[in-house]
Amino acid sequence: MKWIIVLILISPFALSAQKEIKLKRRYMAKYEGVVPAYSMGSALEIVDVDETPISITIGKGFIYTTIGDRKLQGTYEIMFEADTYYLLDATMTGQLANERILIYKRGKKISRDGMYPQPLSDLKKKRR
Repeated sequence: MKWIIVLILISPFALSAQKEIKLKRRYMAKYEGVVPAYSMGSALEIVDVDETPISITIGKGFIYTTIGDRKLQGTYEIMFEADTYYLLDATMTGQLANERILIYKRGKKISRDGMYPQPLSDLKKKRR
């Protein structure tokens, strides 16, 4: 009898668990843009960094990022789905910090939140 009471108490929590969010196929594509120029201060001097081309390819369970000549690959997890965007948390191989990417549901664009001091980058979907 005690087991039945325990099951009745636990079942509402199990039923209300969040379902897995899946990224629609139309958002899996290659996006291109530029990382705007910015300044980076060190203990001795301020270094100016020129704008750099960036491309991000999002596939089913993988992500490729190319910033200038640097190529990274990794995986992503959908953290949140809002009415107008998806928020991805990308874990890149060989990189300590994760990247945050917003995929807008309208407009065929994404935004990459660069690691400090890199500014936010807007990328547009590349036509095939």
